[in-house]
Amino acid sequence: MTPSKKIKNQISKIKSVISGTNFLIAGVGNELKEFDRVGVEIARDGKKICPERFIDCGVTPENYLHKIIDRKVETLIIVDTVYFEDVDEVKIFLPEELAFQGISSHSLSLNFIAEYLANWGIKTIIIGIKPALKNEKVKEKVLSGLFELIEEKNQRIKRISQIFNKNRPFVF
Repeated sequence: MTPSKKIKNQISKIKSVISGTNFLIAGVGNELKEFDRVGVEIARDGKKICPERFIDCGVTPENYLHKIIDRKVETLIIVDTVYFEDVDEVKIFLPEELAFQGISSHSLSLNFIAEYLANWGIKTIIIGIKPALKNEKVKEKVLSGLFELIEEKNQRIKRISQIFNKNRPFVF
């Protein structure tokens, strides 16, 4: 399997975890460190096209908890640099897996965030990207996969809306 297909396959795993259509993608990372900025770059690039689906949390995702909660999302997808032992460049983690699979510069914070958000009924998924100095191609593939996920969920919203409006009686 090509690296591009592996990344898309990893992103498609998220579909099975996201039950509804209301999710937010949070980019986390340190823009001053080239190997750690990919999450922030994905959020910034994503906001240009789908501002309602992306948030740039920088190095302090805990400072954005109330903004995330106020958006009434069902799932938070965090994109961050994660150190893990695997041949793949991208891997999907549940927060509790970080302690076993590897760490990021925010791993304790991400676990805390996930636990806190769970109290509000928000699931957390982490897209871990291996640190590298030149992550441009990986970033583009992950962003492409996320846009496909967004488009699929938007189509689902449209279908639900059409069904709802079709079955709704006409009222003057």
